[in-house]
Amino acid sequence: MLEGITMDKKKVREEIIKKRNNLLSEIKKEYDALIFKQLIESDIYNKSKKIFTYVSFGSEIDTIKFIKYALNDNKEIYVPKTDKTKKEMVAIRINSLDNMNVDNWGILEPKSVDKNKIGEDFDLILMPGLAFDRKGNRIGYGGGYYDKYLSQFKEISNKLVLAYDFQIVNNIENEPHDIKVNCIITNNEFIKIDEI
Repeated sequence: MLEGITMDKKKVREEIIKKRNNLLSEIKKEYDALIFKQLIESDIYNKSKKIFTYVSFGSEIDTIKFIKYALNDNKEIYVPKTDKTKKEMVAIRINSLDNMNVDNWGILEPKSVDKNKIGEDFDLILMPGLAFDRKGNRIGYGGGYYDKYLSQFKEISNKLVLAYDFQIVNNIENEPHDIKVNCIITNNEFIKIDEI
């Protein structure tokens, strides 16, 4: 666990990315499988019909396996389509991972924005991030896409993150625009946050 009352977000990002990138592939597979199992067996997942999830890339916890599983489980799955110039994002419903493109960052996303497939009123949102504390604060990648996008949906209570145990830190300073999460699944535990 990273120490420090207030942490330099840039330093934390660099440290976590380094740790994540250095995870041995067999350990990553094992951790990802433990996280996946907890997620699909959770009440939060099983009670959800409409799910908005990020598409994993690089050393992130694998969400591709989750997306395929959830689609097969008859869930409505929405993934981000970003506009880099406006720094905006919309959630687009997908039926498979076939009709996708790799964006400039190497992330799979829908090829186009079909207005009939834009989603809202989600039962569950899986958010990406680099570091999290036990109060639901998170350090993302610094783009602010999720904070901006999710500020529209105050009522969604199930905002969940997937993390390796080393991504849990002591304390993250929360800014007014930061969106908190209320659930963290790690390779070791299921953390439910009540004080949001």
